[in-house]
Amino acid sequence: MHFHLPKPLHGWREFAGEVGIIVVGVLIALGAEQVVEAIHQRAELREAEAGMTVELRDDNLPQAYARAAVFNCYADQLDAIDAAVASGDRAKVEALAQAYHPASRTWDDQAWKAAVASQVLSNSGAKRMTGWSTAYVMIPELAERANEEQQELPHLWAKLSGTGPLSQAQQDRMFEIVSLLRGQNRSMTGGSLVLMRMEASLGLTLTAKQKAALLAEGRKAYGNCVIEPSPERLDLKAQLGAGNEKMIGRR
Repeated sequence: MHFHLPKPLHGWREFAGEVGIIVVGVLIALGAEQVVEAIHQRAELREAEAGMTVELRDDNLPQAYARAAVFNCYADQLDAIDAAVASGDRAKVEALAQAYHPASRTWDDQAWKAAVASQVLSNSGAKRMTGWSTAYVMIPELAERANEEQQELPHLWAKLSGTGPLSQAQQDRMFEIVSLLRGQNRSMTGGSLVLMRMEASLGLTLTAKQKAALLAEGRKAYGNCVIEPSPERLDLKAQLGAGNEKMIGRR
């Protein structure tokens, strides 16, 4: 008994050609799908980076510049409070304390958190992702210091009991409060300067017009103690660089 294999309708060559066409079609479809996916990923990355750019350059950066610009103003005010406390002059201490109002601002990183959660930055390459993460590294620190500063202010503003010169206990307490606020002023200023340096490495800077407007606004409120910040003076490799008053702009 002989068995005969069925012959393809148009012969084996024609059959192989048809299979080849199908395979090529599948490969083209897969390739097209990958291209579409790549385009989609690039679009998501552009959108994420646009959001982070706005958040860093248009929100956090002006705040950092303004805070660093008024460093000496706040430091001078705290020096004056300290001197008044040392003299025991109750009325002067209360007046100077009530006048101390460092600006309360939020430090935002929602766009960064959204980009990390979506993993869109994983498609940007290690160098690019590191650049963004470095720029955002100071935001949680600044937010925490700002919160601590605002929590300490009510203690400074609280009415002191009694009359006449401050008691020793009141002086000691006020010295402690002023010392804490002085440290927070240094931290906020140093952190702001570091943030400015980090953002500059991404090409995110303020225009000359923006800087002039921020300085004018600060001088209108505080006077000539407002100075142009110099983040380039910071030695980022120094352990205490951002906490050194002279390095961060103390006159």
